[in-house]
Amino acid sequence: MEPIVLIHGYSAESKESTPAAIAKIYGTLPEALRAAYGSEAVVEIDLSRYVSLEDGVTLDDISRALDRALTTDFAHLVPGPFHVITHSTGALVIRNWIRMAGRKPSPIRNLIHLAGAHLGSGWAHIGKGQLAKWARMVFQAGAERGVQVLDALEFGSDRTLDLHLHFLHSETAMASVYGVREYSIVGSQPAVEWYPIPIRYAKEDGSDGVVRVAASNLNMHYLRFGPTAAALALAWKDASGELGKHLRRRGARQSLYELKDSSLPGEGERPEIPFAIPYECAHTGKDLGIVVGTHPRDQVLRLVRQALETPAAEWSSRVADFRTELDATYQKVLTQQAPSWWKKWIEEPRAQYDRHAQLIFRIRDQDGRPVLHHDIFLDSVQGKGDPSLPVGSLFEDKHVNETSPHIIAFYLRADAFSASDETWVPRIPQVNGCFFEVTATEPETDEVLYLPMRFEFSKDDLIGWVRGHRTTIVDVELLRLPSPNVYRMVRFAG
Repeated sequence: MEPIVLIHGYSAESKESTPAAIAKIYGTLPEALRAAYGSEAVVEIDLSRYVSLEDGVTLDDISRALDRALTTDFAHLVPGPFHVITHSTGALVIRNWIRMAGRKPSPIRNLIHLAGAHLGSGWAHIGKGQLAKWARMVFQAGAERGVQVLDALEFGSDRTLDLHLHFLHSETAMASVYGVREYSIVGSQPAVEWYPIPIRYAKEDGSDGVVRVAASNLNMHYLRFGPTAAALALAWKDASGELGKHLRRRGARQSLYELKDSSLPGEGERPEIPFAIPYECAHTGKDLGIVVGTHPRDQVLRLVRQALETPAAEWSSRVADFRTELDATYQKVLTQQAPSWWKKWIEEPRAQYDRHAQLIFRIRDQDGRPVLHHDIFLDSVQGKGDPSLPVGSLFEDKHVNETSPHIIAFYLRADAFSASDETWVPRIPQVNGCFFEVTATEPETDEVLYLPMRFEFSKDDLIGWVRGHRTTIVDVELLRLPSPNVYRMVRFAG
């Protein structure tokens, strides 16, 4: 077995290397790996330590420091191959390092993400607040919270979106170009003691108490919309008329935008990444924690071993193997009953495993500049007496990114557990399509307008592009138009 490098998550740091300090960060995972393969089979297990609670330290700083540690202290790893197991924020650290280092192929072979915080955590925004600062001062004797790392972890981080989209391009694809085989493993069961915390992210359905399953699963969807040729040829007067119709929300409106690009896992050259949810597995905690917990340890270790032992030729088959583990988890969940002492916090424990989807919209103009003052509408295609679900009934949370307000993340319940049916009922197919509309304004001048967008998603579009346990990233390029008054030319008559 090649060397294995473990990379921890946000705030799990210590300057000590004592067994107690290591156990606090990695639990018994290093010993379990050693026992699984034997002391002679495992060449080495390297435990990473990095600083994440310094406000001045960025994700790029940590990734560069990782590169320095590799090239100076562990130079024998650089030629490769070696394997990596990450937890939480460690997923961003290593993916960012792979991109920044630019080694093609990378020396990493199998990259296993345990509760990887790929597309954010609701706790990141809370962690940047004043209350979190006070808590840090009282309980950890420090005032800094690693705000720039938390920026990368906030829902809809601009730079984090670009990081992940980098690996969707064929010329920089993670598997075929960098040679890295990735795996996503995440729980969907917050620790029971977290339920009294009056913060939704501590006990959010479809999450492990810190990271949403949809945000952790690397099988993200990507859609990019832009103006049509007809939109580009539109005169100012006609564009202004279209804007007026949108603001009044009545009258026949043209379809002036189209889907320019899309990427779905398992389609074309893009592979699907093995993904699994262990049973009763939380983000952290000595009982249910995915890294240090004792309860899910056997299943987590089984999945980790499957990944570590996967040669290139068998990677695609691991998708089915991991799905078998996922299905087994849901079969176990069907038998769950809420203990009496849970009743105050949760009535139906099986709803915790309802499949959720995350939608992230990023609004920019044709030059790539953020469009800060915008509105997004998702209107159902429903007639009077239509029994279909209104699309708005699926949404449960909305977050506008603090640093990049042109990016907004929505969280919706894609499937819902039905006690009468004793199974999960898909909700997205019950939505009879919807209109996706974006309007924007430039508040500093009347001499510029944004051509509004209106695009119809059919029922089949929604089923294909919005799926439970996954995030759909939607890039919108709004056409920004200056009025004729901004620049004029006249013929000299002299």
